Amino acid sequence: MDSYFEKGITLEGTLWVKGNVHFGAHLKGEVYSDDHLVIGSSGYVKGDIRSYDFSNAGKVEGNIFSENKTALLRGGALTGNISTYQLVVDEGADFGGRCKMVDAPVDQKGREAKAEKRPNTNNRLKLGTKLESEVGPKPIMAAKYGQLMLLSKLPKIARIFLIGFVLIASFIFFKSKPGDPKNSIKAGYDLLGEGRYEEAEIAFRNALKKTRNSSELYAGLGETFFQRRLYGDAVSYFKRSSEMKPANASYKISLAKAYQSLGQLKDAEKYFQLAIDTNPQRANSFYHYGLFMEEKGEIQNAISSHRKALELDNSLDKARYSLGKLFEETGRLDDAIAEYTFVLKHDANNAALHLTLGKLLLNSNNSSKAAFHLNKAVGLMPQNFQVRVNVAEMMMEKGMLDQSLASYEKAADIKPNDPEVLSGLGKAYFEKNNLDEALKTYQKAVKINPESAENQYQLGRLLALAKQFKNAREALETALSLRNNHAPTSYELGRVLLAESKPVEAEGALSKAVIGEGDNVAYLLALTDAQVKNKKYDVALNALLKIVNTETNNLRAIFSVCNVYSKKRFYTAAIDFCERALNLSPKGPDIMNRLAWLYAKKRVKLDRGIELIKVVTQAHPNSAKYIDTLSELLYAKGDIGAAIESISEAIRLDPENSYYKQQIWKFKNVAPEPPQTFED
Repeated sequence: MDSYFEKGITLEGTLWVKGNVHFGAHLKGEVYSDDHLVIGSSGYVKGDIRSYDFSNAGKVEGNIFSENKTALLRGGALTGNISTYQLVVDEGADFGGRCKMVDAPVDQKGREAKAEKRPNTNNRLKLGTKLESEVGPKPIMAAKYGQLMLLSKLPKIARIFLIGFVLIASFIFFKSKPGDPKNSIKAGYDLLGEGRYEEAEIAFRNALKKTRNSSELYAGLGETFFQRRLYGDAVSYFKRSSEMKPANASYKISLAKAYQSLGQLKDAEKYFQLAIDTNPQRANSFYHYGLFMEEKGEIQNAISSHRKALELDNSLDKARYSLGKLFEETGRLDDAIAEYTFVLKHDANNAALHLTLGKLLLNSNNSSKAAFHLNKAVGLMPQNFQVRVNVAEMMMEKGMLDQSLASYEKAADIKPNDPEVLSGLGKAYFEKNNLDEALKTYQKAVKINPESAENQYQLGRLLALAKQFKNAREALETALSLRNNHAPTSYELGRVLLAESKPVEAEGALSKAVIGEGDNVAYLLALTDAQVKNKKYDVALNALLKIVNTETNNLRAIFSVCNVYSKKRFYTAAIDFCERALNLSPKGPDIMNRLAWLYAKKRVKLDRGIELIKVVTQAHPNSAKYIDTLSELLYAKGDIGAAIESISEAIRLDPENSYYKQQIWKFKNVAPEPPQTFED
């Protein structure tokens, strides 16, 4: 029989038990067990233990002799030495002592004979626990025989009725006796379902003492070992169950999985194939074989096996889900979407699958369906913060800004001070061009977590857009101190330094950005701006011409070449590039202004220049620099009065500009050079 010693009991003395024992009490003394002794997590024994099998999840101070197997379980502690045939130590078990491996245990009959010879040990426990006295067989057979003889004296019809009654009563009585091994087997499987594997083993071993002809029993024992990763033991019991019932494909699958877990793939494949050969119409066998093929990396074979499983059982959703995963991993998104969608018909509340399907639909540019499944996932887990963040990120990546912003805002309702949420929320506001809210959000994020390089970087960008250059520089410098080689941060810092009229420092920062991302044209163009500010015209021009030769319609590069040639006073070349820029951007005010100014300097196409600059000044009547260009053209045409009137307006708009005052002196005192004929 099985014995249970519950938590809260304290014993002292020598404990002899027959059968499996689960011990959760406290004992000071020795323990002798003929079968499996399990010390539960609340159990404590101070004394030596002798048992056939021994498992410890509690605390033991003493030596252990276990004839067959000793298992030291997670959370258990043993101080003492071990003698055993097999030793298993779980991660997290505490063992302080030595272990001696002994010979294999005696067979079952030898153990039982040995148990019968144990000494009488009545009254060894101090709590007054009475041990059951050995009672000899009762002389009942003669009495039963006499009772049967009485039946012969009854009438025939009465004898038939009485015998029938006895048979029915016997059937009812023996069908579900407490000692029936079927009860222990059922209990074992119930315990397996609850994840109580050690207790399940006890139940199965209890059944094993009553019968050795149940394949279901051996399969259950194998499963207890398999779930505890004792794969060698699992193989032994699964093999026995399969030998007893060779037509059972499920037993072969279990055996194959145990071999697979041991890394014995050849044996595993053999039994997977045998399971399929045993019952070619069993969908589950093809499903498990597909999983095995997937682990081996034979993806096409795995797909074929899962498809075969679905041919046999179209409702086998686990095979369909595995097939969807394989399609997803191999880039067959439409096929994966189809499989996942089918599974959701039978498992509509699977939030994780809705999330996966939504992501795939986003990647397939099916935004409306993606939004449905992503929102469904969020709806199934409304308080799951990470799901909301994941959904918001995916929507952001696909440009679904309104949905992304809404998801981030709801995530912020759950965790208003989470730096990750604030970062995403700030980015969403930025992409929506709500710069004020974006700036406030990133300022809050940085205040909560100043060590986030990304948030410091984003804050610096926004401060620069707000023309708060000093604060922007400080944020970007902090970001670089946290993430030194981040090219975008160096680029933004360089632009801020240019805005602060610090071209030398700007060139250094922008050079670092270009080193980080040498093919980034925006970084190269910004670097040439700094080089021009530092009067490194030839260096800048060389870089710009390389860009223009590669990107013939790059407006920014073409116009920059025009400006560099202007600085070098190569006006003809400057006009050529400026006209190219105007063809690409016919209404660009700065391009029109520059070209008109070049016409004035070169004394060519003056009427065309005046026409261009008047368009600009009409659009920007309060721009002193555009009015200055108009005055230069009028001066070049010889209309001195109009030129003086025009530059006077520029001085009125910008009275502190000394250049404009120099211009009015020139107009009054220096005669203009005659116009020239423009040479192509």
